[in-house]
Amino acid sequence: MAIKPSYQKDAENVVAVQTSSKDPIEQQILAAGNLSEAQVEAIRGFQRRKGLTFGEAAIALGLVRRDSLFLALSKRYNYPVLNFGVDEGRFSRELVVGYQPFSTAAEAFRSVRSALATGPLSQGKNAFAVIGPHRKVGVTYFAANLALSFAQMAVPTLLVDANLRKPRLAALFGVDPKTEGLVEALTHGDAELPPVTIDIVPGLSLLVAGATAPHPQELLSSKEFLTLSQNAQRNYGVVIYDTPAALESADAYVVASRVGAAMIAARRHRTKVRDISKISRALEGFQCDIAGTVLSKF
Repeated sequence: MAIKPSYQKDAENVVAVQTSSKDPIEQQILAAGNLSEAQVEAIRGFQRRKGLTFGEAAIALGLVRRDSLFLALSKRYNYPVLNFGVDEGRFSRELVVGYQPFSTAAEAFRSVRSALATGPLSQGKNAFAVIGPHRKVGVTYFAANLALSFAQMAVPTLLVDANLRKPRLAALFGVDPKTEGLVEALTHGDAELPPVTIDIVPGLSLLVAGATAPHPQELLSSKEFLTLSQNAQRNYGVVIYDTPAALESADAYVVASRVGAAMIAARRHRTKVRDISKISRALEGFQCDIAGTVLSKF
């Protein structure tokens, strides 16, 4: 049953309410000056009756928007999030870690992040190619959100669009598709080409695919790509590569072999077990470590 607000905002009654509360989120919400005294008292009463936090009670009563609470949390804990009202025109809604940081999906990405931090990262392996058997199994979705999750922990993170056949990362992050990227770096032999920095999320950099490549596999097999990947591993805490479908071209395996570690992305009710086995055997043949397999339910 939805709870409707008992109070309507009245511009003349909206005041900056003083509080002695030690709850930093409550302090930030009240400091914004968007609530009347009557609304604040209603929130506190509901908070006491239901055993909620001030922010949860304010949302339940419809007096504070959920994204406003997320922004208050991000400011309090220096934890970057995305705002539906401000960033939606630029960033894709697929970036659930940014838009819905307390959702089940975001928590799943944090679990993967923790597993990598205590596993491969603790062993000095900081670069991962995300691989899936077919299109639309969530490879780009997984790579983008995992990178964003690491950046939220202030880990210098580079996200590379190594899907030179059907790149999507530029669109997800609202970057001009004509921006120079990986193709230009490999074609010009410039392994030091600076990636685009996504300033909304401190610590996250993006190297887009760049121009259309007539021969993507040759570029990814080049010594320039090896040099670029080695430089990236030295300059960033974590490097994540998006790749094309592994059972449609060998590009993903080439990237994984240069990077040294891979994560396999699968989709519930869409990915077959035999396809995962096929990818695993191929990666072993390329002497590439498998950091894990992730099943998406979207």
